[in-house]
Amino acid sequence: MSERKAPPKLYSFDSVVDRGFEDVEGEGETKRVHWTIVKRTTADQISRKPMSAVYVLQRDGDDTEFPNLGAARSAVNKTIVHPEKLTRSKEEYAAEKSAKR
Repeated sequence: MSERKAPPKLYSFDSVVDRGFEDVEGEGETKRVHWTIVKRTTADQISRKPMSAVYVLQRDGDDTEFPNLGAARSAVNKTIVHPEKLTRSKEEYAAEKSAKR
């Protein structure tokens, strides 16, 4: 008699990751459409380990699934500039400080 492993008991939960709006032109007027990106995670009930996650773009009553957050953000034309690309180097700070003197 072989013992079979019981199938995992799964549960799902949603977390709001991002939200915003875009103005859409249509029929001579501009309509503001609000959107929300939700991370839908499926996890094991016993171990609480995440099994999978998808990002769902909710816009105007439609839900569209994306494999990653970047794809969902690009669908609403939102790009994120990473802070490390905006931070100046130590040399730039020192040059600015010495230029003020």
